[in-house]
Amino acid sequence: MKQKYTEQELRELEAQLSCPRGENGIEVGHKMNESNIGMTKNTIQFLELENNDCVLELGHGNCGHLELILRESQGIKYFGIEISEAMWEEAQKMDTKGQAKFKLYDGQIIPYPDNYFDRVFTVNTIYFWANPEILITEIERVLKADGTIVLTFADKSFMKHLPFVGEKFRLFEKEDLLSLTENTNLRIIDSRSESDEIESKTGDRVLRKYTMAKIRKQ
Repeated sequence: MKQKYTEQELRELEAQLSCPRGENGIEVGHKMNESNIGMTKNTIQFLELENNDCVLELGHGNCGHLELILRESQGIKYFGIEISEAMWEEAQKMDTKGQAKFKLYDGQIIPYPDNYFDRVFTVNTIYFWANPEILITEIERVLKADGTIVLTFADKSFMKHLPFVGEKFRLFEKEDLLSLTENTNLRIIDSRSESDEIESKTGDRVLRKYTMAKIRKQ
């Protein structure tokens, strides 16, 4: 039977989705990985990884999808950054075979040098960026010229109806990315609209509509 949530429980769920903490956060992290795996697979394919690419993921969660990335092409070097200490600790348990490194960060300053990555991606984190304008310029900074970003997010028209979506979420449509990137050297070169049927964080079966935006550094 589907669990009924009080308003307080919905706000706690919202807080855990934005930054998982403690044992409850670990459980939320597992559920996020399960519900997001279809989006993540499509995002990885849309990245069009090449052999020996250096790849950055923002908000890796428990990184249950790591194997999907490492087997996409040969010699992939994966770097993940997280604001959640609980998720960072969970990711450390992955068998990375020396191909993956994980770091905590403050959600704004990416702890890597300029022009370091061939590819950058993130799935379902953009809602929680504390300062999207700062973070998008940081992504631009660490991305190599002609490097590619894929930003994947559930559409505003879908998200606004979910009961746990409150003030911690900033909702997006593709058009919102145009204004976010207009003062950078980043340009949207392709996008795809997808949908999947999932069990939401409150137990409802929902048809989720989402966007994958491919952005290139000029």
